[in-house]
Amino acid sequence: MARFLQSVTEYLEYSNGLDMLEGFTPTVFEGPSFDGATTAVLRTHFRKWATTAPLQEQAVDTFGNSGRYRFFVMVDQEALESVLNSDPDAMTKTGFVRLVYGEWEPEVNEDGNESVDPDEELEPLEGCTLEDVGWMKVPYDEVQGIGATDMCDMHDWDTYYVRPPQMQALA
Repeated sequence: MARFLQSVTEYLEYSNGLDMLEGFTPTVFEGPSFDGATTAVLRTHFRKWATTAPLQEQAVDTFGNSGRYRFFVMVDQEALESVLNSDPDAMTKTGFVRLVYGEWEPEVNEDGNESVDPDEELEPLEGCTLEDVGWMKVPYDEVQGIGATDMCDMHDWDTYYVRPPQMQALA
């Protein structure tokens, strides 16, 4: 968490927004019920939270389109190890987290099955063989900028998305 907060501080400093740091309060969901949970399970939990969070946090419900209520950061064991083993001072970052699109739904055909291109066999990721699996790997020090400010709608997701195991990097 310290590395994440350091990158947020640097991002806000670069953007002349350090005054916003005092109000920066990431919501963290953790506990035994999340151990080994799939992206789909976490997305369901996130969606429940995101339906009421804008009203509870902002006293209005018009913030639902902001990145805070559309995306979440998932740190599984692979991501945690990548962050802990990366050099925070290196030019090329190897540490990543998953940026999950909370509103993502798999494309399905009339039969209710995934719409898969038979000519394009992709490795299943959590059982999904679609090109877009609803999450991507992003450098942990860029996730705040990518998720909160650069992507605000589905078209932005389509623009930035890269299928894991590739990692999206904007810097």
